[in-house]
Amino acid sequence: MNKTEGSGLGRRSLLAAGAAAPLLASLARPAAAQAPAPAAGQPILVRGAFVLSMDPAIGDLPQGDILVQDGVIRAIAASIPAPEGALVIEGAGRIALPGMVNGHIHLAQSMQRGLSTEHSFGGYFQTIVLRHSNRMTPADVQLADHAGGLEQIAAGVTTVMDWSRETMSPDHADAALAGLDAAGIRGVLAYTAPPIPQGGDAAALGGRMIAHARSLLAARAEGLVRIWTCLQGPDFTPLAPALADMKRLAELGVPIAIHTGAGIYPNRKTRLLAQLDAEGLLNERLQIVHANTHEADEYKLAADRGVMLCSTPEVEMRMGHGHPAMFKAAAAGMKVSVGTDIPSMVGGGLLPQLRVAMAAELHRINAAALAAGQGVPATPPVTARQMLEFATIGGARGLGLDRVTGSLTPGKRADLLLVRADQPLTAPRSDPAGLVLLQAGAGEIETVMVDGRLRKRDGRLTDPGAAAVLARLQSRAEEMAAAAAR
Repeated sequence: MNKTEGSGLGRRSLLAAGAAAPLLASLARPAAAQAPAPAAGQPILVRGAFVLSMDPAIGDLPQGDILVQDGVIRAIAASIPAPEGALVIEGAGRIALPGMVNGHIHLAQSMQRGLSTEHSFGGYFQTIVLRHSNRMTPADVQLADHAGGLEQIAAGVTTVMDWSRETMSPDHADAALAGLDAAGIRGVLAYTAPPIPQGGDAAALGGRMIAHARSLLAARAEGLVRIWTCLQGPDFTPLAPALADMKRLAELGVPIAIHTGAGIYPNRKTRLLAQLDAEGLLNERLQIVHANTHEADEYKLAADRGVMLCSTPEVEMRMGHGHPAMFKAAAAGMKVSVGTDIPSMVGGGLLPQLRVAMAAELHRINAAALAAGQGVPATPPVTARQMLEFATIGGARGLGLDRVTGSLTPGKRADLLLVRADQPLTAPRSDPAGLVLLQAGAGEIETVMVDGRLRKRDGRLTDPGAAAVLARLQSRAEEMAAAAAR
Protein backbone atom coordinates (compact mmCIF):
# COMPACT_ATOMS: atom_id res chain seq x y z
CA MET A 1 0.00 0.00 0.00
CA ASN A 2 1.44 3.38 -0.96
CA LYS A 3 1.08 6.57 1.07
CA THR A 4 -1.77 7.82 -1.07
CA GLU A 5 -3.79 4.64 -0.56
CA GLY A 6 -3.04 4.58 3.17
CA SER A 7 -4.45 8.08 3.60
CA GLY A 8 -7.71 7.19 1.88
CA LEU A 9 -6.69 9.29 -1.15
CA GLY A 10 -5.89 6.45 -3.52
CA ARG A 11 -5.62 6.41 -7.29
CA ARG A 12 -9.20 5.10 -7.45
CA SER A 13 -10.53 8.22 -5.69
CA LEU A 14 -8.59 10.57 -7.93
CA LEU A 15 -9.70 8.72 -11.07
CA ALA A 16 -13.32 8.83 -9.90
CA ALA A 17 -13.08 12.57 -9.33
CA GLY A 18 -11.57 13.05 -12.77
CA ALA A 19 -14.23 10.92 -14.42
CA ALA A 20 -16.96 13.13 -12.96
CA ALA A 21 -15.52 16.29 -14.48
CA PRO A 22 -16.98 15.84 -18.01
CA LEU A 23 -20.47 15.27 -16.57
CA LEU A 24 -20.25 18.39 -14.41
CA ALA A 25 -18.90 20.40 -17.31
CA SER A 26 -21.74 19.27 -19.59
CA LEU A 27 -24.26 20.59 -17.06
CA ALA A 28 -22.35 23.85 -16.83
CA ARG A 29 -22.13 24.50 -20.58
CA PRO A 30 -24.70 27.05 -21.74
CA ALA A 31 -27.17 25.63 -24.24
CA ALA A 32 -26.28 26.52 -27.81
CA ALA A 33 -29.49 28.48 -28.35
CA GLN A 34 -30.05 29.62 -24.79
CA ALA A 35 -32.52 32.47 -24.51
CA PRO A 36 -31.12 35.83 -23.38
CA ALA A 37 -31.34 36.71 -19.71
CA PRO A 38 -34.29 38.92 -18.74
CA ALA A 39 -33.51 42.60 -18.41
CA ALA A 40 -33.45 44.29 -15.01
CA GLY A 41 -36.99 44.96 -13.89
CA GLN A 42 -38.49 42.88 -16.70
CA PRO A 43 -41.57 40.95 -15.51
CA ILE A 44 -41.34 37.15 -15.70
CA LEU A 45 -44.51 35.11 -16.10
CA VAL A 46 -44.52 31.35 -15.57
CA ARG A 47 -47.59 30.16 -17.46
CA GLY A 48 -49.66 27.03 -17.04
CA ALA A 49 -47.68 24.99 -14.48
CA PHE A 50 -49.05 22.69 -11.80
CA VAL A 51 -48.32 24.86 -8.75
CA LEU A 52 -47.30 23.25 -5.45
CA SER A 53 -47.26 26.50 -3.49
CA MET A 54 -46.51 24.98 -0.03
CA ASP A 55 -48.67 27.83 1.28
CA PRO A 56 -51.95 26.53 2.77
CA ALA A 57 -53.69 29.81 1.98
CA ILE A 58 -52.97 29.30 -1.73
CA GLY A 59 -52.92 25.52 -1.96
CA ASP A 60 -52.24 23.67 -5.19
CA LEU A 61 -53.23 24.97 -8.61
CA PRO A 62 -53.58 22.24 -11.26
CA GLN A 63 -52.90 24.92 -13.85
CA GLY A 64 -51.52 28.21 -12.59
CA ASP A 65 -49.51 31.27 -13.49
CA ILE A 66 -46.81 32.95 -11.38
CA LEU A 67 -45.83 36.58 -11.92
CA VAL A 68 -42.39 37.73 -10.77
CA GLN A 69 -40.91 41.21 -10.94
CA ASP A 70 -37.95 42.86 -9.22
CA GLY A 71 -37.13 39.62 -7.42
CA VAL A 72 -40.57 39.36 -5.78
CA ILE A 73 -43.52 37.03 -6.41
CA ARG A 74 -46.22 39.50 -7.38
CA ALA A 75 -49.17 37.20 -8.05
CA ILE A 76 -50.24 33.56 -8.32
CA ALA A 77 -53.52 32.68 -10.00
CA ALA A 78 -55.16 30.32 -12.46
CA SER A 79 -54.60 32.89 -15.18
CA ILE A 80 -52.61 36.14 -15.18
CA PRO A 81 -52.44 38.44 -18.22
CA ALA A 82 -48.85 38.89 -19.34
CA PRO A 83 -47.63 42.42 -18.57
CA GLU A 84 -46.19 44.36 -21.47
CA GLY A 85 -42.65 43.25 -22.23
CA ALA A 86 -42.83 40.23 -19.91
CA LEU A 87 -40.63 37.18 -20.39
CA VAL A 88 -43.05 34.25 -20.56
CA ILE A 89 -41.72 30.87 -19.41
CA GLU A 90 -43.68 27.79 -20.45
CA GLY A 91 -45.06 25.90 -17.47
CA ALA A 92 -47.21 23.31 -19.20
CA GLY A 93 -46.02 19.80 -18.39
CA ARG A 94 -44.08 21.16 -15.42
CA ILE A 95 -44.51 21.39 -11.66
CA ALA A 96 -43.70 24.70 -9.98
CA LEU A 97 -42.64 24.63 -6.35
CA PRO A 98 -40.50 26.70 -3.99
CA GLY A 99 -36.73 26.40 -4.17
CA MET A 100 -35.34 23.98 -1.60
CA VAL A 101 -33.48 25.00 1.56
CA ASN A 102 -30.32 23.08 2.51
CA GLY A 103 -30.10 23.58 6.27
CA HIS A 104 -26.54 22.29 6.78
CA ILE A 105 -23.64 21.83 4.38
CA HIS A 106 -19.87 22.23 4.65
CA LEU A 107 -19.78 23.88 1.25
CA ALA A 108 -16.02 24.36 0.93
CA GLN A 109 -15.64 20.60 1.06
CA SER A 110 -16.94 20.57 -2.50
CA MET A 111 -13.22 20.60 -3.32
CA GLN A 112 -12.92 17.18 -1.65
CA ARG A 113 -15.93 15.66 -3.41
CA GLY A 114 -15.88 11.88 -3.23
CA LEU A 115 -12.87 11.50 -0.95
CA SER A 116 -15.07 10.30 1.95
CA THR A 117 -16.84 7.61 -0.04
CA GLU A 118 -15.58 4.94 2.36
CA HIS A 119 -14.76 7.07 5.41
CA SER A 120 -15.88 6.42 8.93
CA PHE A 121 -16.44 9.41 11.17
CA GLY A 122 -12.85 9.13 12.36
CA GLY A 123 -11.50 8.73 8.86
CA TYR A 124 -13.38 11.81 7.74
CA PHE A 125 -11.83 13.94 10.47
CA GLN A 126 -8.34 12.55 9.98
CA THR A 127 -8.42 13.08 6.22
CA ILE A 128 -10.81 15.88 5.29
CA VAL A 129 -10.65 18.11 8.35
CA LEU A 130 -7.00 17.72 9.30
CA ARG A 131 -5.39 17.24 5.87
CA HIS A 132 -7.63 19.38 3.67
CA SER A 133 -9.86 21.91 5.43
CA ASN A 134 -7.04 23.26 7.59
CA ARG A 135 -4.84 23.77 4.50
CA MET A 136 -7.33 25.62 2.31
CA THR A 137 -6.30 29.12 1.29
CA PRO A 138 -8.84 31.92 0.89
CA ALA A 139 -8.68 31.38 -2.89
CA ASP A 140 -9.48 27.69 -2.37
CA VAL A 141 -12.48 28.54 -0.22
CA GLN A 142 -13.83 31.03 -2.76
CA LEU A 143 -13.47 28.53 -5.59
CA ALA A 144 -15.04 25.66 -3.65
CA ASP A 145 -17.97 27.74 -2.39
CA HIS A 146 -18.64 29.02 -5.91
CA ALA A 147 -18.59 25.51 -7.36
CA GLY A 148 -20.56 24.08 -4.44
CA GLY A 149 -23.20 26.76 -4.84
CA LEU A 150 -23.56 25.87 -8.51
CA GLU A 151 -24.03 22.21 -7.62
CA GLN A 152 -26.78 23.08 -5.18
CA ILE A 153 -28.54 25.29 -7.72
CA ALA A 154 -28.33 22.53 -10.34
CA ALA A 155 -30.06 20.20 -7.87
CA GLY A 156 -32.89 22.64 -7.06
CA VAL A 157 -31.52 24.17 -3.85
CA THR A 158 -31.92 27.94 -3.72
CA THR A 159 -30.81 28.53 -0.10
CA VAL A 160 -27.85 27.00 1.74
CA MET A 161 -26.62 27.20 5.31
CA ASP A 162 -22.85 26.97 4.87
CA TRP A 163 -21.35 25.70 8.15
CA SER A 164 -17.87 26.84 7.24
CA ARG A 165 -15.11 25.34 9.34
CA GLU A 166 -12.81 26.77 6.65
CA THR A 167 -13.41 30.42 7.63
CA MET A 168 -10.28 30.34 9.79
CA SER A 169 -9.47 34.01 9.26
CA PRO A 170 -11.21 37.18 8.08
CA ASP A 171 -9.70 36.63 4.63
CA HIS A 172 -11.19 33.13 4.50
CA ALA A 173 -14.60 34.49 5.52
CA ASP A 174 -14.48 37.19 2.85
CA ALA A 175 -13.53 34.53 0.32
CA ALA A 176 -16.45 32.29 1.29
CA LEU A 177 -18.84 35.20 0.85
CA ALA A 178 -17.31 35.99 -2.53
CA GLY A 179 -17.88 32.40 -3.62
CA LEU A 180 -21.50 32.39 -2.51
CA ASP A 181 -22.07 35.74 -4.20
CA ALA A 182 -20.53 34.46 -7.44
CA ALA A 183 -22.80 31.40 -7.44
CA GLY A 184 -25.86 33.61 -6.99
CA ILE A 185 -27.42 31.44 -4.29
CA ARG A 186 -29.30 32.62 -1.22
CA GLY A 187 -27.40 31.63 1.86
CA VAL A 188 -26.30 31.85 5.44
CA LEU A 189 -22.57 31.81 6.07
CA ALA A 190 -21.81 30.42 9.52
CA TYR A 191 -18.49 31.99 10.44
CA THR A 192 -16.48 29.67 12.66
CA ALA A 193 -14.67 30.64 15.84
CA PRO A 194 -10.97 30.56 14.91
CA PRO A 195 -8.72 27.67 15.92
CA ILE A 196 -6.31 28.69 18.66
CA PRO A 197 -2.77 27.42 18.06
CA GLN A 198 -0.78 26.16 21.02
CA GLY A 199 0.41 29.21 22.92
CA GLY A 200 -1.84 31.50 20.85
CA ASP A 201 -3.69 34.49 22.24
CA ALA A 202 -7.30 33.25 22.34
CA ALA A 203 -8.70 36.65 23.35
CA ALA A 204 -6.96 38.44 20.48
CA LEU A 205 -7.94 35.87 17.84
CA GLY A 206 -11.52 35.68 19.08
CA GLY A 207 -11.75 39.46 19.24
CA ARG A 208 -10.51 39.77 15.65
CA MET A 209 -13.16 37.30 14.46
CA ILE A 210 -15.96 39.06 16.34
CA ALA A 211 -14.90 42.49 15.07
CA HIS A 212 -14.84 41.23 11.50
CA ALA A 213 -18.18 39.48 11.92
CA ARG A 214 -19.70 42.74 13.19
CA SER A 215 -18.52 44.54 10.07
CA LEU A 216 -20.03 41.83 7.86
CA LEU A 217 -23.31 41.97 9.76
CA ALA A 218 -23.54 45.70 9.18
CA ALA A 219 -23.06 45.22 5.45
CA ARG A 220 -25.28 42.14 4.95
CA ALA A 221 -28.19 42.44 7.37
CA GLU A 222 -30.82 41.98 4.67
CA GLY A 223 -28.81 40.76 1.68
CA LEU A 224 -28.89 37.50 -0.26
CA VAL A 225 -26.26 36.01 2.09
CA ARG A 226 -26.55 36.53 5.83
CA ILE A 227 -24.12 35.91 8.67
CA TRP A 228 -24.33 33.38 11.49
CA THR A 229 -21.59 31.87 13.63
CA CYS A 230 -20.69 28.24 14.33
CA LEU A 231 -18.76 26.14 16.82
CA GLN A 232 -17.97 22.46 17.18
CA GLY A 233 -19.81 22.73 20.47
CA PRO A 234 -19.84 21.08 23.90
CA ASP A 235 -20.00 17.51 22.57
CA PHE A 236 -16.48 17.94 21.18
CA THR A 237 -14.74 19.80 24.00
CA PRO A 238 -14.91 20.19 27.79
CA LEU A 239 -18.08 21.97 28.82
CA ALA A 240 -16.67 25.12 30.43
CA PRO A 241 -14.65 26.43 27.46
CA ALA A 242 -17.46 25.50 25.06
CA LEU A 243 -19.97 27.52 27.09
CA ALA A 244 -17.54 30.43 27.25
CA ASP A 245 -17.16 30.38 23.46
CA MET A 246 -20.93 30.29 22.97
CA LYS A 247 -21.46 33.21 25.33
CA ARG A 248 -18.80 35.23 23.55
CA LEU A 249 -20.39 34.60 20.15
CA ALA A 250 -23.85 35.33 21.54
CA GLU A 251 -22.76 38.97 21.90
CA LEU A 252 -23.14 39.27 18.11
CA GLY A 253 -26.89 38.68 18.38
CA VAL A 254 -27.03 36.22 15.48
CA PRO A 255 -27.69 32.48 15.49
CA ILE A 256 -25.00 30.03 16.57
CA ALA A 257 -24.90 26.57 15.00
CA ILE A 258 -23.39 23.62 16.85
CA HIS A 259 -23.15 19.85 16.30
CA THR A 260 -24.80 17.97 19.17
CA GLY A 261 -26.30 14.74 20.42
CA ALA A 262 -24.68 12.03 18.30
CA GLY A 263 -23.55 8.88 20.02
CA ILE A 264 -20.26 8.86 18.13
CA TYR A 265 -19.16 12.25 19.48
CA PRO A 266 -16.08 11.96 21.71
CA ASN A 267 -17.42 14.15 24.52
CA ARG A 268 -21.13 13.40 24.24
CA LYS A 269 -22.86 14.89 27.28
CA THR A 270 -26.11 13.77 28.84
CA ARG A 271 -28.86 16.37 29.15
CA LEU A 272 -26.79 18.89 27.21
CA LEU A 273 -29.82 20.92 26.10
CA ALA A 274 -30.98 21.30 29.69
CA GLN A 275 -27.49 22.47 30.62
CA LEU A 276 -27.52 25.02 27.79
CA ASP A 277 -30.93 26.20 28.99
CA ALA A 278 -29.58 26.74 32.48
CA GLU A 279 -26.85 28.94 30.98
CA GLY A 280 -29.34 31.01 28.95
CA LEU A 281 -28.03 29.60 25.66
CA LEU A 282 -31.06 27.55 24.57
CA ASN A 283 -33.03 30.06 22.53
CA GLU A 284 -34.24 31.06 19.07
CA ARG A 285 -30.68 31.99 18.10
CA LEU A 286 -29.40 28.41 18.35
CA GLN A 287 -29.34 25.74 15.66
CA ILE A 288 -28.46 22.22 16.73
CA VAL A 289 -27.23 19.92 13.97
CA HIS A 290 -27.80 16.14 13.98
CA ALA A 291 -29.03 16.03 17.62
CA ASN A 292 -29.94 12.35 17.15
CA THR A 293 -29.82 11.07 20.72
CA HIS A 294 -30.79 13.84 23.10
CA GLU A 295 -33.01 12.81 25.99
CA ALA A 296 -36.64 12.55 24.89
CA ASP A 297 -37.98 15.49 26.92
CA GLU A 298 -35.23 17.81 25.67
CA TYR A 299 -36.75 18.13 22.19
CA LYS A 300 -39.89 19.67 23.73
CA LEU A 301 -37.69 21.92 25.87
CA ALA A 302 -35.82 23.02 22.75
CA ALA A 303 -39.11 23.61 20.90
CA ASP A 304 -40.40 25.77 23.75
CA ARG A 305 -37.22 27.87 23.53
CA GLY A 306 -37.47 28.31 19.74
CA VAL A 307 -34.34 26.27 18.92
CA MET A 308 -33.77 25.22 15.30
CA LEU A 309 -32.68 21.67 14.36
CA CYS A 310 -31.16 20.30 11.17
CA SER A 311 -30.96 16.61 10.23
CA THR A 312 -28.61 15.23 7.57
CA PRO A 313 -30.09 11.74 7.15
CA GLU A 314 -27.69 10.00 4.79
CA VAL A 315 -24.45 10.96 6.55
CA GLU A 316 -25.99 10.37 9.99
CA MET A 317 -27.06 6.84 9.12
CA ARG A 318 -23.82 5.97 7.37
CA MET A 319 -21.46 7.31 10.02
CA GLY A 320 -23.31 6.18 13.13
CA HIS A 321 -24.80 9.40 14.48
CA GLY A 322 -28.14 7.64 14.89
CA HIS A 323 -31.62 7.66 13.40
CA PRO A 324 -32.51 11.11 12.00
CA ALA A 325 -34.08 13.25 14.72
CA MET A 326 -36.17 15.33 12.32
CA PHE A 327 -39.43 13.46 12.90
CA LYS A 328 -39.37 13.42 16.71
CA ALA A 329 -38.13 17.02 16.73
CA ALA A 330 -40.95 18.13 14.43
CA ALA A 331 -43.47 16.21 16.55
CA ALA A 332 -42.18 18.11 19.58
CA GLY A 333 -42.77 21.40 17.75
CA MET A 334 -39.21 22.26 16.75
CA LYS A 335 -38.33 24.18 13.59
CA VAL A 336 -36.64 21.55 11.44
CA SER A 337 -34.57 21.71 8.27
CA VAL A 338 -32.76 19.03 6.29
CA GLY A 339 -29.17 19.23 5.04
CA THR A 340 -26.70 17.30 2.93
CA ASP A 341 -23.74 17.81 5.30
CA ILE A 342 -20.40 16.80 3.71
CA PRO A 343 -19.88 16.99 -0.06
CA SER A 344 -16.81 14.82 0.44
CA MET A 345 -19.27 11.94 0.98
CA VAL A 346 -22.67 12.77 -0.56
CA GLY A 347 -24.03 15.23 -3.10
CA GLY A 348 -27.04 15.69 -5.32
CA GLY A 349 -29.04 18.22 -3.34
CA LEU A 350 -31.90 17.47 -0.96
CA LEU A 351 -34.10 15.00 -2.83
CA PRO A 352 -31.85 12.02 -1.99
CA GLN A 353 -31.81 13.09 1.67
CA LEU A 354 -35.59 13.27 1.79
CA ARG A 355 -35.93 9.81 0.25
CA VAL A 356 -33.46 8.28 2.69
CA ALA A 357 -35.19 9.92 5.65
CA MET A 358 -38.66 8.84 4.55
CA ALA A 359 -37.59 5.24 4.02
CA ALA A 360 -35.72 5.14 7.34
CA GLU A 361 -38.66 6.48 9.32
CA LEU A 362 -41.17 4.17 7.65
CA HIS A 363 -38.83 1.25 8.30
CA ARG A 364 -38.60 2.22 11.97
CA ILE A 365 -42.39 2.47 12.29
CA ASN A 366 -43.01 -0.79 10.42
CA ALA A 367 -40.34 -2.71 12.35
CA ALA A 368 -41.77 -1.53 15.68
CA ALA A 369 -45.28 -2.58 14.65
CA LEU A 370 -44.15 -6.02 13.54
CA ALA A 371 -42.08 -6.51 16.70
CA ALA A 372 -45.21 -5.74 18.74
CA GLY A 373 -47.18 -8.37 16.83
CA GLN A 374 -49.19 -5.79 14.91
CA GLY A 375 -49.57 -5.21 11.21
CA VAL A 376 -47.82 -2.33 9.52
CA PRO A 377 -49.95 0.81 9.15
CA ALA A 378 -52.46 0.54 6.32
CA THR A 379 -51.68 4.10 5.32
CA PRO A 380 -48.00 5.12 5.68
CA PRO A 381 -47.83 7.87 8.31
CA VAL A 382 -45.08 9.79 6.47
CA THR A 383 -46.21 11.49 3.27
CA ALA A 384 -44.48 12.96 0.24
CA ARG A 385 -45.93 16.38 0.99
CA GLN A 386 -44.62 16.27 4.56
CA MET A 387 -41.16 15.49 3.22
CA LEU A 388 -41.28 18.34 0.70
CA GLU A 389 -42.34 20.67 3.50
CA PHE A 390 -39.12 19.80 5.36
CA ALA A 391 -37.17 21.00 2.32
CA THR A 392 -39.19 24.13 1.55
CA ILE A 393 -41.29 26.09 4.04
CA GLY A 394 -40.14 23.95 6.99
CA GLY A 395 -36.52 24.36 5.98
CA ALA A 396 -37.00 28.12 5.70
CA ARG A 397 -38.47 28.19 9.21
CA GLY A 398 -35.50 26.12 10.33
CA LEU A 399 -33.21 28.96 9.24
CA GLY A 400 -35.48 31.82 10.32
CA LEU A 401 -36.11 32.75 6.67
CA ASP A 402 -39.78 31.79 6.29
CA ARG A 403 -40.83 35.42 5.76
CA VAL A 404 -38.41 35.56 2.83
CA THR A 405 -38.59 32.19 1.09
CA GLY A 406 -39.87 28.62 1.42
CA SER A 407 -43.28 28.97 -0.25
CA LEU A 408 -44.75 30.43 -3.40
CA THR A 409 -46.50 33.34 -1.73
CA PRO A 410 -47.06 36.82 -3.17
CA GLY A 411 -44.71 39.23 -1.44
CA LYS A 412 -41.96 36.69 -0.81
CA ARG A 413 -38.74 36.65 -2.77
CA ALA A 414 -38.94 34.64 -5.97
CA ASP A 415 -37.07 31.40 -5.24
CA LEU A 416 -38.76 28.75 -7.36
CA LEU A 417 -38.28 25.61 -9.42
CA LEU A 418 -39.87 24.14 -12.51
CA VAL A 419 -39.69 20.33 -12.62
CA ARG A 420 -40.44 18.50 -15.85
CA ALA A 421 -43.37 16.11 -15.39
CA ASP A 422 -43.40 14.88 -18.99
CA GLN A 423 -40.03 13.15 -19.20
CA PRO A 424 -39.11 9.44 -19.21
CA LEU A 425 -38.45 9.46 -15.43
CA THR A 426 -41.56 11.45 -14.52
CA ALA A 427 -44.44 10.84 -16.97
CA PRO A 428 -47.31 10.34 -16.41
CA ARG A 429 -48.03 12.89 -13.70
CA SER A 430 -50.48 11.55 -11.14
CA ASP A 431 -49.30 12.63 -7.68
CA PRO A 432 -47.27 15.84 -8.16
CA ALA A 433 -45.72 15.85 -4.67
CA GLY A 434 -44.79 12.19 -4.97
CA LEU A 435 -43.40 12.76 -8.45
CA VAL A 436 -41.04 15.49 -7.29
CA LEU A 437 -39.94 13.59 -4.20
CA LEU A 438 -39.60 10.04 -5.50
CA GLN A 439 -39.29 10.22 -9.28
CA ALA A 440 -37.51 13.41 -10.31
CA GLY A 441 -33.81 14.15 -10.16
CA ALA A 442 -31.55 17.07 -10.95
CA GLY A 443 -32.01 16.38 -14.68
CA GLU A 444 -35.74 16.98 -14.42
CA ILE A 445 -35.26 20.27 -12.57
CA GLU A 446 -35.38 22.43 -15.66
CA THR A 447 -35.56 25.93 -14.20
CA VAL A 448 -34.16 27.39 -10.98
CA MET A 449 -34.87 30.98 -9.98
CA VAL A 450 -33.12 32.62 -7.01
CA ASP A 451 -34.35 36.02 -5.89
CA GLY A 452 -36.03 36.50 -9.24
CA ARG A 453 -32.92 35.67 -11.30
CA LEU A 454 -32.77 32.64 -13.55
CA ARG A 455 -29.82 30.54 -12.37
CA LYS A 456 -30.76 27.41 -14.32
CA ARG A 457 -32.77 27.52 -17.52
CA ASP A 458 -33.63 24.87 -20.08
CA GLY A 459 -31.79 22.38 -17.87
CA ARG A 460 -28.48 24.30 -17.91
CA LEU A 461 -26.77 26.62 -15.48
CA THR A 462 -26.87 30.18 -16.75
CA ASP A 463 -23.48 31.14 -15.25
CA PRO A 464 -21.28 31.55 -18.37
CA GLY A 465 -18.16 30.84 -16.34
CA ALA A 466 -19.41 27.64 -14.69
CA ALA A 467 -17.39 25.23 -16.83
CA ALA A 468 -14.18 27.15 -16.11
CA VAL A 469 -14.95 27.14 -12.38
CA LEU A 470 -15.38 23.36 -12.40
CA ALA A 471 -12.19 22.89 -14.41
CA ARG A 472 -10.24 24.95 -11.86
CA LEU A 473 -11.86 22.98 -9.05
CA GLN A 474 -10.71 19.71 -10.59
CA SER A 475 -7.16 20.92 -10.98
CA ARG A 476 -6.90 22.33 -7.48
CA ALA A 477 -8.54 19.23 -5.94
CA GLU A 478 -5.88 17.02 -7.52
CA GLU A 479 -3.11 19.28 -6.20
CA MET A 480 -4.54 19.25 -2.67
CA ALA A 481 -5.07 15.48 -2.69
CA ALA A 482 -1.47 14.93 -3.72
CA ALA A 483 -0.22 17.28 -0.99
CA ALA A 484 -2.41 15.65 1.66
CA ALA A 485 -1.04 12.23 0.78
CA ARG A 486 2.57 13.24 1.42
